[in-house]
Amino acid sequence: MEKEYRFKDGGSIKASSPQEFVTRLREGSKFDSHLTDDEYMKAFAERFKLQTGKVIPVDAPEHFIVALFDYGYIIVV
Repeated sequence: MEKEYRFKDGGSIKASSPQEFVTRLREGSKFDSHLTDDEYMKAFAERFKLQTGKVIPVDAPEHFIVALFDYGYIIVV
């Protein structure tokens, strides 16, 4: 089942799994779309930590997306 994830900046992504969410997030990236999904999660998490001080786990797309939700970066509609 596809879900819509909205970002606090107003953008959104539709995905049917955490893995697909990461892939679509990476594909929409201005700078890191050439990376693998795992590399992208790591790069995103590093930037997020620098900007917010919060740590996002990158061991699995499921943990990555839960952290983004918990930190208020995304909401599910």
